[in-house]
Amino acid sequence: MKRVILEKNKFQKHKMNKIKIAILGLGVVGSHVVKLLEKNSYILDNTKCEIVSIGAKNKKKKRIFNISKYKWVSDFKSLKQIKPDLIIETIGGTGKYINDLYKFCLKNKISLITANKAQLAEKSDLFFEGFDKKNLFLGFEAAVLGAVPVVQTIERSIHPSKINGIYGIFNGTTNYIISKMYENKISFKETLEQAINNGFAEQDSSADLSGRDAMHKLVLLSNISFGKKFKFSDMHYDGIENIKLIDLEQGLNLGYKLKLVSITERNKDKFFSSVAPCFVPDSSLIAKTNFEENVITFEGENFLKTSLVGKGAGGYPTATSIISDIKRFINHSPDKGVFIKKYSQMLKAKFVSQSQRIRPYYLRMSVLNKVGVLKSIAQLFSQKSISIKSIIQLNTSNEKVVPIIIISDPVGLKNITQVVDNLKKTNFLKNEISVIRIEENIG
Repeated sequence: MKRVILEKNKFQKHKMNKIKIAILGLGVVGSHVVKLLEKNSYILDNTKCEIVSIGAKNKKKKRIFNISKYKWVSDFKSLKQIKPDLIIETIGGTGKYINDLYKFCLKNKISLITANKAQLAEKSDLFFEGFDKKNLFLGFEAAVLGAVPVVQTIERSIHPSKINGIYGIFNGTTNYIISKMYENKISFKETLEQAINNGFAEQDSSADLSGRDAMHKLVLLSNISFGKKFKFSDMHYDGIENIKLIDLEQGLNLGYKLKLVSITERNKDKFFSSVAPCFVPDSSLIAKTNFEENVITFEGENFLKTSLVGKGAGGYPTATSIISDIKRFINHSPDKGVFIKKYSQMLKAKFVSQSQRIRPYYLRMSVLNKVGVLKSIAQLFSQKSISIKSIIQLNTSNEKVVPIIIISDPVGLKNITQVVDNLKKTNFLKNEISVIRIEENIG
């Protein structure tokens, strides 16, 4: 009798678990999730992953898998009868439908995996605490850096080490456009048109180009890296819509490459966060990360520097991150929060003034070619206690107007902005000024 009981227990120990999954959103990413589960015979970490339903806006759209194998739902509310353990959402957006879906998950105690960084970053207070209170899993690896396993790396390898700073390239579309500008020596507008035609940018790429998408990701990564509540509404971001090819070329002559840099760094008990086009040393890792690749670097107290590089977008890369989150859900501890600790226990991040963080700045302008202009420019800088590191006069065939580049010594944003405003009021300035922050110590 004893032997029979032991064998029965042994069988029970190795009995395969089962989870029920609903997949909503069957574009490039959602469809690749289905294909990857099919390829793995629906088994992950000794767990059977049953796709109990699928749904999308257009049922008739041609897809890379046979939709007739699965139950189609037109309204997520019908999932109440199906009772999935997990919903995978790859729809995107922050509208009523998405809000109602997230509330549905909370009300019906269904865990969620999403690639929707905008919803999580902009409406964090509405949902992070809710998923924590219900002890539900909320996975967002696919929402940050595509196939780069950054969330897992932070949780498993970097914490509990204290992180002092994170920075990198968090948007593949803008990095592709900038890389192509360097490669083909053509304008931003021409490069954007080519990127759209070649499928590397959407017709409406405003979230990418403005820096908003990168800031969504920076909010989520800052939350998990520093254990603080970073509010999207408190963060500053700029995009690449106004970058000029001449500045990219002149930056190279000075030893810099332009990148859309995302950064959060600790300054005692406060933080500096920014997404903006910056010059970085052309020998740095961030300068050498090109096209649709993303990179993130961590700097901390117990380690010098850790970097991760990988594809930041695309169906298969992003779908692999969702598969990774399914595995995390399978092994999820119910008392673990969305982040390293419960969201309700996290304090709101406080920020240093933009003026307190000093960096050199690159300024390019065209001015009248006459005696006293350079002296007047130097006086405007001196009035704001800014030293000029160098002034470079560019070659021109126009004898009346001279293009010049000024590199300032380190200065706060407020002071350099005031100098630029004063320059615009002069009668010797003959075009708009390009102003680019120089980040010499990252990479």
